[in-house]
Amino acid sequence: MPGLALDSALVSIKTDISIDAPGSRDRGSNDDPNRREMAWANRLEDLVHHTRKASSASAASHETAAKRARKLYQLFGLPTVVIPLAGSVAAQYLPESAVAVMLLTSGVCAAISAFLNLGQKAQLHNEYSARWMELSSTISFEMAKGRADRCAADVFLERLRNRTAALRAAEPPL
Repeated sequence: MPGLALDSALVSIKTDISIDAPGSRDRGSNDDPNRREMAWANRLEDLVHHTRKASSASAASHETAAKRARKLYQLFGLPTVVIPLAGSVAAQYLPESAVAVMLLTSGVCAAISAFLNLGQKAQLHNEYSARWMELSSTISFEMAKGRADRCAADVFLERLRNRTAALRAAEPPL
C-alpha cells in the first residue's frame, strides 16, 4: 500500500527531529508544571473595579466627544448643502454680490468641515466608546462570578493591562 509507506516515512521523519531548547530536557513540554495560579484577593478586585470605572469613564468621554464632533459636522455640513440650493433659487431676486457672499460662506463651511475631518472624528470616538464599554462589560461579567469560577487573577490582570494599553495607544485625543 503506497499510503502506508508514506505514513511510516512521515513518522520516521517526525521522530528524527528534536528541539534543543534550554531546559527542554529536564522539564518536558510544560513550561512549569508546579506553577500555581494567583488567587483573587481584595486588593486585586479593587484594582479590577477601578479599571472598570476608568473604562466606563473613558467610554463616556468618547461618547461626549463623538456627539460634539457630530454636532459640529452638522453645523458646518448643512450650510454647504442648503446655501448653494437657496442661492440658485434666490439668484434671480438678489444682487450678484449677495449670491457671491452666500457661495463664499458655503465654501468656508465646507473647508472647515474638510480640514477638521469632523465626520471621521465622530465615527472614531463612537468606535472607541464602544471598545471601552466592551472592556467594562467584560470586567463586570468576570467579577460577577464567584472567586473560584473566575479565570486566574494574574491572567485576567495581564489581559486587562494589554487591552487598556492597546486602547490608550490608539484612541483619538479627547
